[in-house]
Amino acid sequence: MSHTLLGLPYDEWIDAFLPMDDSKVDYMKYNRLFDGIVVGEKDSDMYEPLVRTDKDKKKADGGMYPKGSSAIEQKRTDWATVEVIIECKATDSDPFDERASSGIPHAVTRRDTLAQVMTYASTVFEYQHLTHHFGVVILGTQARLGRWDHSGIVFSSKFDYEEEPAKLARFFWRVAHATPEVRGHDSTATRILPGSADYKTLEAWKAKELAEDDYVARRFVKSLTEHRPWWRLTVADRKHGKEDFLVGQPTFAASGVVGRCTRGYIALSVSGGHGDSPFVYLKDCWRVVHERSELEGDILSYLNGKGVANIPTALYHGDVEDHRTISQDFCKCAKAGCVSEVVRETEEHVMEEEDMPENAEEERKRVVHETSDKNVEKTLDGAGDELLNEATGATSSESNRQSMEGVVDETGDYQHEDDETRDDLYTYTASESLTAFRCRMKLHRHYRLVVKEVGLPLQEFPCGRILVWAIRDAVIAHQDAYEKAKVMHRDISVGNILILPPNGENKQSTYRGLLAEWELSKPLDHNMSDACYPNHAGTWQFMSVHIQDFPEAQIEIADELESFLHVMIYCAIRYLPHTCKNVGDFMYRFFDDCVRRRDAQYTCGALKRLVITTGKLTTLTNEPITFLRRPRLPDPQTRRPSKHSEKFSECPDRLLKVSKKDMHPINVLMTPLLQCITARYRLFHSQLIDSEDSESEEWTSSSSDDDDDDDDEPLDDKEDRLRAQNELKSQSKKIETHEYMIKLLKKASDAYAHLWPGPEDRLPDQRDSTFHLTKPKQMSLKREGPAPDPGEQPANKRLRCGASRE
Repeated sequence: MSHTLLGLPYDEWIDAFLPMDDSKVDYMKYNRLFDGIVVGEKDSDMYEPLVRTDKDKKKADGGMYPKGSSAIEQKRTDWATVEVIIECKATDSDPFDERASSGIPHAVTRRDTLAQVMTYASTVFEYQHLTHHFGVVILGTQARLGRWDHSGIVFSSKFDYEEEPAKLARFFWRVAHATPEVRGHDSTATRILPGSADYKTLEAWKAKELAEDDYVARRFVKSLTEHRPWWRLTVADRKHGKEDFLVGQPTFAASGVVGRCTRGYIALSVSGGHGDSPFVYLKDCWRVVHERSELEGDILSYLNGKGVANIPTALYHGDVEDHRTISQDFCKCAKAGCVSEVVRETEEHVMEEEDMPENAEEERKRVVHETSDKNVEKTLDGAGDELLNEATGATSSESNRQSMEGVVDETGDYQHEDDETRDDLYTYTASESLTAFRCRMKLHRHYRLVVKEVGLPLQEFPCGRILVWAIRDAVIAHQDAYEKAKVMHRDISVGNILILPPNGENKQSTYRGLLAEWELSKPLDHNMSDACYPNHAGTWQFMSVHIQDFPEAQIEIADELESFLHVMIYCAIRYLPHTCKNVGDFMYRFFDDCVRRRDAQYTCGALKRLVITTGKLTTLTNEPITFLRRPRLPDPQTRRPSKHSEKFSECPDRLLKVSKKDMHPINVLMTPLLQCITARYRLFHSQLIDSEDSESEEWTSSSSDDDDDDDDEPLDDKEDRLRAQNELKSQSKKIETHEYMIKLLKKASDAYAHLWPGPEDRLPDQRDSTFHLTKPKQMSLKREGPAPDPGEQPANKRLRCGASRE
């Protein structure tokens, strides 16, 4: 969430977000209102006095609630009804820093507070349907007001509520007298309460006897938990009008506040259903508004009309009233009149002139000059705070406390053990250069989409063969979209492939895979017209190495097919038997890791690059990974399975040899795909070396003409080199279209179906939920491309680029 925090003066903040004529309110009577709040050593010492200051008892511990809320009597947080979250800190652990260009403070204690209030806000958005949410942070005798929406967070300036109690009283008064819409409530989402007709309808579904294979109805009933509120949601479609749906707990909910924050529901159609089932799938999200962006429902309808197979069927969709974010409207530029761009000087803090040590500016200029032309990289054991937090919408204060394994600190930052001391000192980072960037806050619009099919997550595949089957269907969908509709998906990920099991409702006799989430897709002609437009968005874990390295390059079929392979590896390493000893470590290093360059951009992590460039699935320490037909617990004496033997992950390497009869068929499938992908990268690097050699020869030709005969490369070496290059071209060409991969997947899942094990190869998740490296959080969901570089990179540093770059 870096660069999604802003600060405004108190008066500007209160009038912008809670506009109201309170000129007749006598705030003088509140002069001594907050005197009873004693700032002690514990934060909890402040709660009760703060609550007692409200004579109407509208506030409970840690929040402001409507009258009648059970939270008031029970003195507990009710996330479904809280109107304002209040966080008290006995010390000045301010979550916002006006001096930092990103707004994020440097001190760990202050970042902890930011993480805490962001977690509270995220939970409120998860339980309620809101356009925005208000909060108060009490910092000793001072306070800040906050407003969260899906574009960012805007804090008010700090004020002393003991010296100026009217400021805090004005906020609470205005919230209490504001309309539900001003308080952030979504008027198209109606809470279903006990005794209502909708409530009785849902209770009737909970009481029904459902068929064993009716997985949709069973999952819908399971979503009707008593721990989450139920809702009636309205979808306004410009062609069909308004349609209402009843939902319970979402089956999927993206974490965080900032971003699209997608939620998915199995929904009961109030109008009676569509086809043989009354259930549909409803997606609620906040889409990014861009001049070239299209509504996902329009994209799906277009693809449906073109006969694209294995994709969802669009029913209804549309923006939700006039719901839009407004935080980005306050993101101002250093130049007068600019509201879309912000100039920032360094990756961390910008030093004020009076805070700078002597000769610091001269030293900075010297370092910038020395490093500006170097491609210096430093490896992060994870995605890095900026990208990770931006993707998840939450802070990572814990990761800031931890030393990063394998990181060489080349920055020369001043280090201070005392957080408060470090907070007061603006650290000078010598390796960082002046950069300009666009404001990270983006305009979002509230959007809902309803599709006919209700699928299961790919990760719930019943056995390895069905995993391959579903991915095969998704690749066929991708081919259809490319060839029939001239559309590229551009966001292949494990969350965007679904499984439709056979049952009596859908009339299917076998499993079927669906390729969903077409929001980020793009017509092929846009790839050519916007050749250098760096606005890629995708799921970091499953991006190709090429797109991670060059996010401004055009996504090609080979990149998408590589992403499908990453999806297969992701599911197989978590749920199939194999020889990998540390699944958490592999998952983290292969999917989440990255390299941060000097220019603050991110490139592919070390393990994924190793696997793709060698064509072998291994760990970072080069231990090969083999998938097995069934779990093995080798006995140290007989090397045969034994339930009394030690755990497989703890066995010595000498006991882990795999015979052919124990090998899983998915090994044979992955190997040729990896070889084709590896050939693509080797061919690229070979061509790059040839290009560099050619340029070098041009520079030296005038001085070495007399020695040409002596320097000629031997004929045999040239022939071997040409033969190897032709082989790479032949292998690489196989993934320039979909046919080869589809043929492999079909052959594996159909022709060789008898070779696959049954459900016994499906295991519980092997990734330890408590796994901890240096940054245990995933860099999930979407990552948008970096801001444009000042200059164009040479064409020989792009894989298959030129006119095809995007």
